[in-house]
Amino acid sequence: MFGQKTQPSWFFGSAKHAEAVNRLVYLVECREPVAVLSGPDGSGRSRVLERVGRELKRAGDRVLMISLAGLDSEAALWQLVSRLSASAGNSRSMRRHEQLNLLRDELAGLSQCGTHTTLLLDDVHRADADAGVLLRFLVSLAASGSCSVSLAAAVESEIPEELGAHVYLPVRLERFTAAESAGFAAELLQRLGVETELMDANTLRAIHEVTRGLPLRLQQLCELLQAWSEAWPGGEFSADTVRMIAAEAFTSTATEAPPLRALRMA
Repeated sequence: MFGQKTQPSWFFGSAKHAEAVNRLVYLVECREPVAVLSGPDGSGRSRVLERVGRELKRAGDRVLMISLAGLDSEAALWQLVSRLSASAGNSRSMRRHEQLNLLRDELAGLSQCGTHTTLLLDDVHRADADAGVLLRFLVSLAASGSCSVSLAAAVESEIPEELGAHVYLPVRLERFTAAESAGFAAELLQRLGVETELMDANTLRAIHEVTRGLPLRLQQLCELLQAWSEAWPGGEFSADTVRMIAAEAFTSTATEAPPLRALRMA
């Protein structure tokens, strides 16, 4: 998962991600009640949702984005209410039906003022089982037309039953092909100041194999290759170097830090 880290804007140089952003924005602008983005972990779901949110904010929408990972219906509802309502200071002490009414009233009020609200729900597949109660409530609001609101939800694969009946056009992120991985890595390495002219076909193939065509892994590997090139200026990249660094990077629990052992051994 991309989690909540801020990724650089050049991530969206990927045509696949730009297309996903455009499709989701289009669905919301057409006032479809529900849009769903799916893709494997590491494919960029969170970053796509964030870019969609920025585009919709520029268009005048009120946008709220939350991750449902590990949240039950009560916790997710509180997050929405507390971020949407100025009078939500005591919402923790409210009963569920009172919070639902407050959420509905806030959305209806924005709608009456001519403001469309888009709720970006990330990691829906990782929500607690009873989060479906909240999803059904939100879908009913969006589908009924009583409030001007749309939902854009990100899931790994299967579309939740609570959303499925209202999804007009699902948007899917796929892994990169070998050629796409090579292009993505070459562009990113160049932006990071790494010379790529001497990288042969075997090295590019190795980059695709060890990252499995996932943008998150590609980004992490390219940053590690940058660190390697800075530690050994003029060193030549090879497929073996890529595999050695990746072997530690993608089996380590500390994915935030460069694999120092691999850099020392290179």
